[in-house]
Amino acid sequence: MLGLIVTGVLGGLIIYFINMYVKRSQSYWKEKGVPFLPPGSILFGNMSDVILRKASMGENLIKIYRELDGQKFGGYFQFQTPVLMIRDPELINYFLIKDFGHFHDRNMPTSEDFDLMGSSLASLTGQRWRSLRYKMTPTFTSGKLKRMFSQIVSCSDAIIDHVSTLPRGEAVEVRDLMFKFTINVIGSVAFGLQIDSHKAVDGRNKVFIDMSKRFFKPSMIQFLKFFLRMSYPRLMEALGMRMNDPEMNEFFSTLVADIIRLRQAEEKDAKSSNKKRDDFLQLMMDIRKSSKNKDEAAPKSNVKEEQMEAEDHALLDQFKHVPNDGKQAYDIEMTDEIMTSQAFIFIAGGSETTAAVLQFALFEMAHKPEVLAKVHQEIDEFTAGGQFTYEAVRDMKYLENVLNEALRLHPPGSILARFCTESYKIPGTDIVLEKGSQINVPVIGIHLDPKYFPQPEEFMPERFDKEIPKGAFFPFGGGPRICIAMRLAMLQMKIFLARLLMRYSVTLSDKTTVPLKLMSDSIVQHVKVVFGCTSSQEKYSKVTKNDSNKLIELTIQCLI
Repeated sequence: MLGLIVTGVLGGLIIYFINMYVKRSQSYWKEKGVPFLPPGSILFGNMSDVILRKASMGENLIKIYRELDGQKFGGYFQFQTPVLMIRDPELINYFLIKDFGHFHDRNMPTSEDFDLMGSSLASLTGQRWRSLRYKMTPTFTSGKLKRMFSQIVSCSDAIIDHVSTLPRGEAVEVRDLMFKFTINVIGSVAFGLQIDSHKAVDGRNKVFIDMSKRFFKPSMIQFLKFFLRMSYPRLMEALGMRMNDPEMNEFFSTLVADIIRLRQAEEKDAKSSNKKRDDFLQLMMDIRKSSKNKDEAAPKSNVKEEQMEAEDHALLDQFKHVPNDGKQAYDIEMTDEIMTSQAFIFIAGGSETTAAVLQFALFEMAHKPEVLAKVHQEIDEFTAGGQFTYEAVRDMKYLENVLNEALRLHPPGSILARFCTESYKIPGTDIVLEKGSQINVPVIGIHLDPKYFPQPEEFMPERFDKEIPKGAFFPFGGGPRICIAMRLAMLQMKIFLARLLMRYSVTLSDKTTVPLKLMSDSIVQHVKVVFGCTSSQEKYSKVTKNDSNKLIELTIQCLI
């Protein structure tokens, strides 16, 4: 009897404290005088439709964004966590750039000893992030990317050649095809490996592909883990909830360690010492090697040894907004763990996302033949002499517009999330955000706002011929924490589309439903569409006779 009473009392106390916590959380924005949306659910806040898979995350963000119409910012609830949505481009510029010192950490920090991604630029915080970012930035300059050009071309041609071998009329999952391309590129430029995912592979390459796919494997558990990590990162870490499974961590850690040992052995071999590798793992090994010299110049000086382009200066100029605590930028040691983490983040951040943009770009070009015709014309002009060079791809402005418009209309990342690292007074108001507050920039909401992009639902690449409103376009993030591999992603997408469209043209199948129907069955959302890929021999003499009249029906499974 006594036990039942004690149990009842404890149960009542738990319910009481949970109720108090919920009420206190839900009154947070009201007490601050911030316009906000009342939580739709006690458990999930304003995220019910996403958690219950009634809507994609992008659709839910658009809904919140539009319900806060007329406000420069507004509050909502992610579970019971209050989140501030910034809706005004001028304020976004403050949060991401001008006052970056108050918001330099992302909202999913992970201990370096806790997870494979913990030492990555995506997860590091504070001075350790700054030091590593400063050290890694020179590895993404134009000179380094140019040296990787031929590798990306080879990966593109391998996939396109694979398409040409498919039987006429055979259905192909284009999402999978694009993923194979991006994984082949990442294997080559990040790890120095020839993965050949489009072939029947076994051994290490098969495990590499399987482990890469596992990161994006949709499941309810991973779905919940993602949002719980966003809402309660420290609690989830204390409970031992990892985003990656131990087997995946072990595989990539062992793989990178083995590659490093092999290359170190090659360096000692006179016959192999002159062999030059152009991949990011080697660049990181070079950084570690040079760092052993106490008189090493700061990494920024290494960039000046190459011919710098305007984009290189812009890349380095980001650091004027980064607070410095006086420590040297090269104090962080380039350990095996840090190199493994950076190599893996290429997969986590650059495989499905890049594949998604390629899929949407292909869909939009097939949907708008006039756009496709302009792309074909531009490619023809820049390859008229039979040469396919880095400079030619770099200067394909209209193709870049097409990709930018695909990124605007279908951003692979629908939100930018930041932590307030020290108390901050919102410009033009008396509202103060405490340290630890979460803020979100609704990428997809801004991108689809007619105030910044007239006829936002229309695919109009020409809009990028004009200046885009500042703070209104950020598919790769913004400010000093912008995606460091942004230019690599754009380069590989331009190369692939140019190589593909030199040989093929794309058309929509009558099986395609327009507008696209979003699917809400995972963290990374899906949409399916069918289109045809036909030989462009009538327009290009480069196509072989065997390619003529080929019609390959492809199934695109796009991600947003």
